[in-house]
Amino acid sequence: MKAKTLSSIRMPGCKINTAWLSYSFILLCICVFVGSCSKDEGSYNASLFLKTGTSYTSNNEEVKLGGLIRIGVLASGAGSPLTYLRIERITNDDTIVQIDRGIYIGNEGLDEDFTFSKDTSAREEWRVIVMNADRDTAVRALTVLRGAGSDWGEINFFEHVELSLQDNPAGNWFLDLDGGLAYTAASVTGQEQSIDVMAYYYVTSGLPSPSLTCPGYTAAVGYYPNISSWSVKNNTLFDYLSTDNNLVSVEQFNQTVNDSLLVTAYQPAKVSGNCKYCYTDKVIPFRTSSGKYGLIKVEQADHFTNGIMRISVKIQK
Repeated sequence: MKAKTLSSIRMPGCKINTAWLSYSFILLCICVFVGSCSKDEGSYNASLFLKTGTSYTSNNEEVKLGGLIRIGVLASGAGSPLTYLRIERITNDDTIVQIDRGIYIGNEGLDEDFTFSKDTSAREEWRVIVMNADRDTAVRALTVLRGAGSDWGEINFFEHVELSLQDNPAGNWFLDLDGGLAYTAASVTGQEQSIDVMAYYYVTSGLPSPSLTCPGYTAAVGYYPNISSWSVKNNTLFDYLSTDNNLVSVEQFNQTVNDSLLVTAYQPAKVSGNCKYCYTDKVIPFRTSSGKYGLIKVEQADHFTNGIMRISVKIQK
C-alpha cells in the first residue's frame, strides 16, 4: 500500500480524511499488537476485519440485481506472513469461490477492496478467509439481500482490437481492457499497471491453441520476457468453462447493451489467468484485477506465432 502523507489524506476544505486514518489505525493495531496472542509459543493468530462505512456493503444490506457489492478487507498474519486469501459466495447449500489466491504479505498487512455484482439470489452469505504461514485462519462474513428492481450498468464497447502474437514484435502486444488501448513493446513503458491481456500461440495436447493470458499468470513471462521487470502484474481471470463449451454465443455478444450478460455469464468456479483454444467466434467471459466483468469476442486467431489475434471487447464502465 502506497504511503500517504498527512497532506495527501486531506479532503477538500483542508479537513483530514478521518475514515482513511481509522482504517490505517486498525491495520496498524492488528499488525503490531495481535501478535502478542498466539495459540502456542512460536505461532501466531491471523486477524481479519471487514471495512464499514458508506463506501462498503453492510451486513444484511439490500442490493438490487446487478448492483455492486463492495467488500473491504483488513488482515494481518500478526507476526507470521499472510499466505492465502479466499472469498466465497454462499447461496443455500451452494458455495461459489470468487477469489482464491496465494499471497505473501508481511508486516504491512493486507488492505484491499473488492467489488462484485449482485446475482438473482434472495439471500447470500459472503465469506472472507485469510491464512498465515502458521496455517492459522481467520474468517469474517456478511449477509447480502436482494433488493427490489435491478441496477444493471453501462458498458464500453471496443471493436476490432488487433493484438500481435509473441513472435510479431512490430505490432501491439499489450492490451488495456478498461480503455481498449493496445501498446507495443516500446509504447507500453509507463503503462504497465494498466495492462490486462496478451495473446500468444502454441500447440498443446497436439492441438493448435491461440491463447489469451495476463501479466500475472506465471507462464506468461515465457512468451513476453520483458514483463518480468514490471512492478505491477495484473491478474485477469478468464472463464474457460464457458469458453470451452460455447456457453455465450456471438449473437448474444452482439446484442448485449448493458452489463447483465457480462456479470451472469462469468462462472468463477472454472477460471484461470490463461485461456487456451481461443478460436474464431469464441466468446470469453472475464474479470479484471479491478473487479470489472466483460466479454471478449474472437474475430481472427492465427495459428502461427508471428500472426495476430483480432478481438472485440465489452466491459463494465
